[in-house]
Amino acid sequence: MASAITTNYSLPERELSVRVQVGVSYDSDLEHVEKVTIEVAKEVMEEIVGDELSFEPFIRYHTFADFSINFTVIMRGREFMDQYILIHELVKKLHERYKKEGIEIPFPIRTVHMKETRP
Repeated sequence: MASAITTNYSLPERELSVRVQVGVSYDSDLEHVEKVTIEVAKEVMEEIVGDELSFEPFIRYHTFADFSINFTVIMRGREFMDQYILIHELVKKLHERYKKEGIEIPFPIRTVHMKETRP
């Protein structure tokens, strides 16, 4: 026990940022994606954390990836364990809302070109 490393996730403060990585299709209207995502993140934060934190969730686009434009959703939790339920609920609600809004969450696609060989 004496040589074990212990991490106290409640210090120096209990609150923490919760980050979730998301990717949307290149065909997406990014302003609309941002609006919808923030609405859903606010809803999730209100359900899980209540209104005791004066924090507005936000997103930041950061990568033109192979098949998606990627961004991070930033929320806030009261304590370390909040992050798991915040992420869980955000993923479920975003998936449902994106379907309703016609926002595509792409999956990896690989195009293979076969070269014809002649005998």
